[in-house]
Amino acid sequence: MQIEVRSDGKLEISGYVNAIDRYSKELYGTKGKFIEKVAPTVFQRALEKASNIDMLLNHDVRRKLASTSDNTLELREDNIGLHAKAVISDHEVIEEARCGNLKGWSFGFRALSDSWQEEGSVAKRTLEEIDLMEVSLLTIEPAYIATSVQVRSEDMEQRCIRDKPDVKENAEEIENQRSLVATKVWLLKNAILG
Repeated sequence: MQIEVRSDGKLEISGYVNAIDRYSKELYGTKGKFIEKVAPTVFQRALEKASNIDMLLNHDVRRKLASTSDNTLELREDNIGLHAKAVISDHEVIEEARCGNLKGWSFGFRALSDSWQEEGSVAKRTLEEIDLMEVSLLTIEPAYIATSVQVRSEDMEQRCIRDKPDVKENAEEIENQRSLVATKVWLLKNAILG
């Protein structure tokens, strides 16, 4: 994913949310350990039937960054995978980009049709039909290896010293919030959406 800090202060983001026909990292679900991939044209069919798809931060529905309905998010599938292009004005996300803390993409979905191959201790799942609920920009590690983030700006170097926060933060509170987000992501992918 490429991110450019524009002269108006907004972020312009483009890149691949997920590659088709490439397996994820190991995931855990009701069937135990598995890896999964998305079959070709699955994203395109999901996009054709969706009235709106939001871009969120870390799958948090309270952190909407862009959406297809207000034309701040464009999504399409090509021969590589699900491509996204968005304009984001969220100040926290802009700061995360400047500090190099954006890790990649993810997507929330409901599986309508899938197939499984049982080979050894890790099953292989292929998503064949989904409802695409949202795409997310992540500050945590993505489940698919093929997602990455690059930051580009003519006047920006890759060093970051955060300004003093308005509210005093402590390490334990930050770690608790990260754990909560990781738990929510796992629940969304495996219990509700998977």
